[in-house]
Amino acid sequence: MDSPMSSSVLHISATFLQPTCHARMGREDAAPNEWPPSPLRLFQAIVAGAAARWVGESGSAIETALTSSAPVAALRWLEALCESSLPTILAPSFAVGHAVPRYVPNNSADLVAAQWARGSALATFDDRTRKVIRPTHLLDGMTVHYMWPLDIEREREARAHESALAAASRCMVALGWGIDSAIGDARVIDATAAASLAGERWEPVRLGAPGLRTPLAGTLDALIARHSAFLDRMRGDVFRAVPPLRAFGSADYRRVGDFPHRPFAAFVLRPLDGDGSYAAFSAERSVCVAAMLRHLACRAAQNDLDSNGWRSGEWALRFVAGHGPEGAPKRRALNDTHPRFSYLVLPTIGHPHADGMIRRVLIAEPWGGDGRSARWAAQRLAGAVLEDQDRGPVARLESVEPDEVEFARVFRLYAARAPCEASTVWASTTPVILPGFDDNKVAKRERLLVSCLRHSGLDPGAIVSIESRPTGWLQSTTAPLSAFKRPAYFRHLPAVHVRLQFSTPVTGPIALGAGRHCGLGVLAAQTDF
Repeated sequence: MDSPMSSSVLHISATFLQPTCHARMGREDAAPNEWPPSPLRLFQAIVAGAAARWVGESGSAIETALTSSAPVAALRWLEALCESSLPTILAPSFAVGHAVPRYVPNNSADLVAAQWARGSALATFDDRTRKVIRPTHLLDGMTVHYMWPLDIEREREARAHESALAAASRCMVALGWGIDSAIGDARVIDATAAASLAGERWEPVRLGAPGLRTPLAGTLDALIARHSAFLDRMRGDVFRAVPPLRAFGSADYRRVGDFPHRPFAAFVLRPLDGDGSYAAFSAERSVCVAAMLRHLACRAAQNDLDSNGWRSGEWALRFVAGHGPEGAPKRRALNDTHPRFSYLVLPTIGHPHADGMIRRVLIAEPWGGDGRSARWAAQRLAGAVLEDQDRGPVARLESVEPDEVEFARVFRLYAARAPCEASTVWASTTPVILPGFDDNKVAKRERLLVSCLRHSGLDPGAIVSIESRPTGWLQSTTAPLSAFKRPAYFRHLPAVHVRLQFSTPVTGPIALGAGRHCGLGVLAAQTDF
């Protein structure tokens, strides 16, 4: 039986001393900005504050101070709370700034000096290293609020740890990079006070999904061990690499009112000889590439059925292959809302010299999908070979995760890695097939496009404007509509290029029209290329 809920909330706040934050979701320069700061980042800042206070008082090592003094019980309780109940986050609205390269002192001189000591005359040292700064600008405030609802038992525990958590939070120095100075506080407040706090509301919508990192039981011990390894990284003349932090979870956070998440599996097309370059196909063959990808997924699904699990014969028939119900024609009825995969091809865009060739593909679930089929596709199809009906094997699939550098090149324009990369303006890269005849009338075409939005799972009420024309808006989408191959059952329908403006940023991927599951009607975020 669930514990009765109280009207209290554990509230931890972090107030920036300047209206910017530089936190990222990875170490690479191409990693997306992290906003709001993750619960794990907050937890790390609180642990650092506790260490600064209690280690300074005791003069002992951090592992001794934090395992024998007042805050340890509070920190262990907080990580356990995060594992069982993730916080709601209230944060200022934001805008991502331009990337600016800076050159900072290089911290690897100790490695070069060791080579010199061993007599290496070839070791060189560059005293500066390039670092890209891309701030998140806070637009209407500088305080981020983290709130955990408490049941009766949790409230009693929270009040017991309140003073230690407050003391550690008030010793917070930064939240993000070292230059992101911030001060913190922690207290138990009532629900009325929590409801009066200002900021955009971010809720965890899917545990275990890629997104913001979260603490869990064992995170504190892992942080202490990592700090100890950092202090001991140079012993004698031997450098010991500090292991990365592994003891954390993750959750997909979304602002209230944002579009739901759309899970996907991303693949790069590689040559069969594995030389590290790309296999490329013209955008006009979008349907052919999508058909090869679908055929590969269908064959894998039939060979990977689980009669006692969710990978059933119906899943393979309807979700993966996209067929109608048993006994019905293979082509699904227009009003058949059963979920299915969309096989999306991605013409190369994103820089002035992009050629629009297809080198990447996505397999996407419907909006709000649970992600298990996309994860299955990413694992099961990695390394598989695409086969053309006439030419035989033509390319090999290489799975790509959103935190890899490859994803930052083109994928992020079709499927943003984080809300800070979402866009309000999206334009088609392959033609949108209308589900009926527009008779060359603008009003009728707009009604058909509204139907396309509904069929795709998008709310027409979230659209500020819809534009359509025979040519694309993106530089690489110059091929005439008639050049694009289509399935026989779409050849009689009109096609257009489309540009949408949403009222709130959308992460994608987006595909519209009658061909949205087979490589046509794919949209990309329109940016200044």
